[in-house]
Amino acid sequence: MLILVFALPEEARVVRRRIRWHKSSVDVPQGTFAGQEVSFAFVGISAVRIGELERSIDQIRPRMIISSGFAGGTRSLLEAGDFVLSTNYTDADIAKTLRQYHKIFDATGPFVQVERVASASDKWSLNRSQGACAVDMESQTIADLCRRKGISLVTARMISDAIAEAIPAVFTQKKISRLGDLHGAVGFAARMLQLTGKLADRLEALAGQLSVIGYRL
Repeated sequence: MLILVFALPEEARVVRRRIRWHKSSVDVPQGTFAGQEVSFAFVGISAVRIGELERSIDQIRPRMIISSGFAGGTRSLLEAGDFVLSTNYTDADIAKTLRQYHKIFDATGPFVQVERVASASDKWSLNRSQGACAVDMESQTIADLCRRKGISLVTARMISDAIAEAIPAVFTQKKISRLGDLHGAVGFAARMLQLTGKLADRLEALAGQLSVIGYRL
């Protein structure tokens, strides 16, 4: 069994439609995705609902977790839509094997977890100070839980905003101060709708590849 973990259900919008759901003996939705038995968990922004993931782990005893969703790019060559494998929040042996699959991943590198949405200046600073590839608000918390539970982990996220981009104010709970902010928000929302489909494609390829290389879960 594999648990796909996201911060928010909206990130998994397309993935969920591709799962062949079936009845479960426990109170956790289960189905088949890319030939793998899977379940879902949503931990919330900043992993405030990490306890729900822990309860799912205790109920279904998964062999692996894929921690996914979206992240901000902190490397200048990364663009929105690039799928990135985290080297510090993925089990070392699995990461070593997966890094060769360039058709799935556009880049690999360390992720950094932060407490608030990173601005463009924050992302440049993380690149310089920590050599970060991407930034999010949940990956380390999920990794800490997997380590404590002894569960294999793959962390792979899609870039939602490049290093020089700022997420529109409406998505960071700030007030819209000018009309340009609204136009930017509409464009960003349209981008994210498109990227959820691309994320589903990459996750389907990843789950299938894990099966091929011997990680049938």
